[in-house]
Amino acid sequence: MGKKTKEMLEKINLLFSMGWSKRKIAKECGVTPPYVTRLMKIQEQNRKRPPGWDYGLSTRVLNCLKRGYIPLDLHVIADSIDQLLIMRGIGKCSLDEIGNVLKEHHIIDNIDEWIEEGKRKQYHQRESRRGEYDHDLSQQSQQRHIEISNSFIG
Repeated sequence: MGKKTKEMLEKINLLFSMGWSKRKIAKECGVTPPYVTRLMKIQEQNRKRPPGWDYGLSTRVLNCLKRGYIPLDLHVIADSIDQLLIMRGIGKCSLDEIGNVLKEHHIIDNIDEWIEEGKRKQYHQRESRRGEYDHDLSQQSQQRHIEISNSFIG
């Protein structure tokens, strides 16, 4: 937003707070009423989400993070690398984009090491689940073996 636009927006807000209509404000400022409305909406959006809230990430990456319920906190994003690797819509380019932002904010040192760490996390999670599954499976097969043996005996 330019300097003139900011000055006009301040004037619009002052006049609006004094109870002026948008049509009257537009006539006073020398612009159209839809332009006054648009400026007021931009200011309201900036108040809710100040510029820079998205850290310069693309809309695609922001939507993927939202879909994956990953909050827009850089430390949380950095810790969620294992989820990012399997997330639909996040590929090599998106990971590089996220990695560059994390690197700019000094949260990670090397993008490739960060991605490798995520792959290690995934591997350990799979292995821990596999161990639990194998254990349950062996207990179930033993139980089934005993049931079959009892049916022959009894």
